[in-house]
Amino acid sequence: MPREIDSTVFPHLAADLDRVRDVLGPVQFEGRPELTALTDEGPDTSRRLVRPTLTLLSYYLLTDPANPADDRAVSAAAAVELLHLGSLYHDDVIDHAYQRRGRPSANAVWGSHMAVLGGDSVTTEGMRMLIELGQREGLAATTTGAQMCAGMVIEAADQYVASRSEQSYLESIAGKTAALLSLACRVGAMQAGRPEDQEEALALFGRHFGLAYQLYDDILDLTSTAEEMGKPVNADLPEGIYTLPVIRAAARDQDLARLLRSRMTGEQAAHARDLVITSDAVDEAQVLAEEFLDQAAGKLAALPADPRARHAMTAYARSILDRRTPRPTASRPSTQSPQAHGDVFPQEVMRWLRGWLVETGLVVTPAELDHRRWAGTFRIPAAQALAPVDAARGQAAVGLAVLSLVWDDLFEDPRLTDPEAVTALRRGLVATLRQDPDKLWRPGAIPTAWASLWPRLRAGRSSRWQERFLDSLEEWFEACEREAHHRIDGYIPATADYLPLRKSTGAFDSMIACLEVYQDRELPSKLRSHPVVRRLEELLFKVSFAENDLVSLDRDEADHVPYNLVRAIRHETGCTRGEAVEQVQRQVSEHRTQIDAVTRYLPALLRVLPGLSGRWKEYASIYEDLTTVLLRTHQLDRYTQTSTSAEPDLERLRREIYYPATEPAPTAP
Repeated sequence: MPREIDSTVFPHLAADLDRVRDVLGPVQFEGRPELTALTDEGPDTSRRLVRPTLTLLSYYLLTDPANPADDRAVSAAAAVELLHLGSLYHDDVIDHAYQRRGRPSANAVWGSHMAVLGGDSVTTEGMRMLIELGQREGLAATTTGAQMCAGMVIEAADQYVASRSEQSYLESIAGKTAALLSLACRVGAMQAGRPEDQEEALALFGRHFGLAYQLYDDILDLTSTAEEMGKPVNADLPEGIYTLPVIRAAARDQDLARLLRSRMTGEQAAHARDLVITSDAVDEAQVLAEEFLDQAAGKLAALPADPRARHAMTAYARSILDRRTPRPTASRPSTQSPQAHGDVFPQEVMRWLRGWLVETGLVVTPAELDHRRWAGTFRIPAAQALAPVDAARGQAAVGLAVLSLVWDDLFEDPRLTDPEAVTALRRGLVATLRQDPDKLWRPGAIPTAWASLWPRLRAGRSSRWQERFLDSLEEWFEACEREAHHRIDGYIPATADYLPLRKSTGAFDSMIACLEVYQDRELPSKLRSHPVVRRLEELLFKVSFAENDLVSLDRDEADHVPYNLVRAIRHETGCTRGEAVEQVQRQVSEHRTQIDAVTRYLPALLRVLPGLSGRWKEYASIYEDLTTVLLRTHQLDRYTQTSTSAEPDLERLRREIYYPATEPAPTAP
């Protein structure tokens, strides 16, 4: 029972709302149970079921409030809620909102494409239920859908229009908000079987209440906090959506009107908000909302209904206008880095690594051991080192990590300027991968290092994992070869091509393989192919490499590194270096917000995902470690030059494995 409702007037409302909840549920996608979570809000949702409540109250008003609702009324109430939920998916995509009722929104977790499709699925299910009730219900629903779309179109057409009229604003909210509240009341009345004029009276009640409802929502966007609302506030002004308080304030304040003529920075939007609040416009908007409420109450006056029921319905409408819901701020792991630096991996593993680098010949002097791009990769702001399953697994994973850095540096070395040498390097690395660990194809540090690692890496791994991993390394070498040719040719990609090119050279699969070995687990392919997991990987990739591009920009410019996002933006747009940096920083900030949403959601998803054999915690821990490391890569010590470190002789390492196309197939010595 909603706390705003008098249970003595509507004694069965609480039970009937439970019946509505029983009808509601996620959309099932036949044969794909892993996608059910797309439209599953979970049992702990804070939904207040305003629209189903209005549907049931409208039904009670025209029947006997002392009796439970008919099954048809319950179905109508559930259908209207589904239409509402479907619209929220779309709203969050359009508004770039990453929080809904204090929880991550669907678009934050699944991405905009999947969120829109999820919204369509929910909306279609609601429409189906109303059509099953009858032709009149179905027609009312389609009419409402058209009105909602029209309201949103009007709002979109008026974005950033400083001269937006009050009439345009009211037409917009009548469609995007009031139409569905009106439908909720109308279809509830329909199930009572009373004359159409009584249905129309209740529909008008819902419409006028809906206008007041949206006015209050727009007021709260200006006057409340995100904690109170469970979603971002002051969101309309930066998006160019000028609501009634803004329209009225701008008519009197030229400074505000000038701000509204173009996109605003966060600081300008905050200033514009202050100008609106200090005017009388917010109070005036509240007065108009009260007038709409009075008009709504007037529509009930002529109905042949129990006066107590009419009064209770009006009182309920008034009580839910202020939707501020203070809630404690939940603590969760911060993505901000602490100040202390330490090794990512345990000290005993790092001691082994230093000895292994010398034994294999990857380094030949003590100074090379402290080479910032290798040793510095393992010093990162972190509370504690990641714990391996055992020492052998930890050594294998860390060895692979540093060898991947060596491979990367061999291609990125600005002294590598011969295109034929680049191709010979790639061919030599492939030959190294495919060598028999007991019979080196050629003596040298890199073949020796790989021969010592590969048996450790593949121990306990499935043959499918081994094949997939080796194939991914070959694909990575090909991408590194392409990037080196682009560097030599002076090519800078378009921003649309940057991401796939950067991803191909990012060795992302190698990072995951390192963690799989480190924790002695294998991520199921169906898990990595899940849309939410794919999205998390994509966001982590975007953030880590964009931040890498920012901190290494000076070096990348000096070395003519082609795949740097700042360089790509400048090359394509002609903007200044500072403007490109700001653009990348904005992208990083937005993506970090989305990562936070996905990581909060991931454990709940893995718990219900079928086919994980109860090992969801193990798989979640891999992504926890991956997130911890990648969100801090830009703070690695590898970006800090130290006086004691020395550049390794990369040409020596390359010469040992160069494999020109003119040479015969390699044979073991």
